[in-house]
Amino acid sequence: MKILLLCLLTILPVSAQIKPLIGTYLGDNKRNYYGNQAPSKLRVKWKTHLGSGKTTFGSSDTRTWKGAGWTGQPLVIQEAGELFLIQGTLGHHVKKIRARDGKVIWSTSVGDAIKGTPTFIDVGGPAATRYTLIVGSRSGYGQHWRNGTAHSLHGISYTTGKILWRHNSRATASNSRDCDASAVVIGKKAAIPLENGYFTVFSPDARKASNKSGFPSPKISKQYLLYRESDRRIYRNELCCESSPTMVGSKAYVAAGVGRVYACGTGMFGGASAKLEIGGDLNGTMPLTNDRHLLLGIEKQFIPGHGGVVKFSTGGKIKWFHPLPDRKWYTWNGGLVGSPAVNHRYNSTVSKDLACFVGIDGNLTLINHKKIQPGKMNWGPRRLKQYPAPLVLDTVKLPQGSISTPLFLGDRIIVGYDNGMDLYQVTPAGKLVRLDRLSGPMFDATPVVWNGRVYAGSKNGYLYCLGN
Repeated sequence: MKILLLCLLTILPVSAQIKPLIGTYLGDNKRNYYGNQAPSKLRVKWKTHLGSGKTTFGSSDTRTWKGAGWTGQPLVIQEAGELFLIQGTLGHHVKKIRARDGKVIWSTSVGDAIKGTPTFIDVGGPAATRYTLIVGSRSGYGQHWRNGTAHSLHGISYTTGKILWRHNSRATASNSRDCDASAVVIGKKAAIPLENGYFTVFSPDARKASNKSGFPSPKISKQYLLYRESDRRIYRNELCCESSPTMVGSKAYVAAGVGRVYACGTGMFGGASAKLEIGGDLNGTMPLTNDRHLLLGIEKQFIPGHGGVVKFSTGGKIKWFHPLPDRKWYTWNGGLVGSPAVNHRYNSTVSKDLACFVGIDGNLTLINHKKIQPGKMNWGPRRLKQYPAPLVLDTVKLPQGSISTPLFLGDRIIVGYDNGMDLYQVTPAGKLVRLDRLSGPMFDATPVVWNGRVYAGSKNGYLYCLGN
């Protein structure tokens, strides 16, 4: 009894000192929480250099990337009263950064560019491995994308920065073995879609890792393939899944790149079942609304109609579709690459039924996602059926197009784009009023907000802290 009491006394203080405030992409498993309090200005408080690194496309195309890109949101962790950020970088490193001044505490290379956002999990046990960061990356600089290894999923100690385990994503018919997604936490397990097409449920606990390949690899519970052989007729080898799962009950909802949303079981039983066949290239993560629906962004690729945003129930019934104009921009042709944002988790003077999104064309759109426009119908992405149109409250044109995901905190919207960032206020009448603008840096990455500070990685090589 004395030994048990001593163990509890040594464990509990450590647990109380380390707490994730933003522990995964877009806050938590519902993907609809962006921080606690937005500022009214976007003045630079500090900036920290994140570095650069090389990454390879195909067998010979090598590029140098800087800073942080899509989706690249910082985590916010509270530790003994101090706030720290966890930032993945395109320069191959995960960094722990002190939030008040940008000081780098530790920096760990995973071997290739990190495009996505880590997930924090407490697996219990010894302090060195208890707090684990699940980190996805590209498949490994210098490795052949098909024949080499693809250590694109990593477990890293939050306290020390040490790599605890890594997973080699197997080669499939998909043309990618990267991992852009962020894991969801299910008890002591986690689940994540890999770009080889496999939705993977695993244990992030280093104590359960095997060492058959010469380096610890996580224990895999189950894997489901999120494409069909018949998909190759339309999508060829573009079969990868880049979006992060959203938990609704015990199911993880995943927007797969083959134009389909799957509901994946994460427990002892169940598999992956298709809930929505909508077409297009699905890259964004789906926030859960306050009426238990999902908002899905659709990029215009592989479809005769427009990309845009669709609201649907977890059973697959479509409530409305909002098309976005076609526009050739970089490698995209229109629609939405980032994710929609909702505001119901915040108290303010405006409705809690609002959503916003920013398209490749650079238009920021504000809607009431619970209301439709009477008598107005829109053709769906595949032009097979018409759907109701949501009630659009306001639209503003940004200086450039965007693949970034906006933040929506009550009546404040923060949105990044290719040459800056804007801060808007939503009026009680549902109009967008710009409060401030930071011009210059490219913000592909999703920012995060805490205590009136915006933390945002840029592809110019820096992490910015912005505020009043």
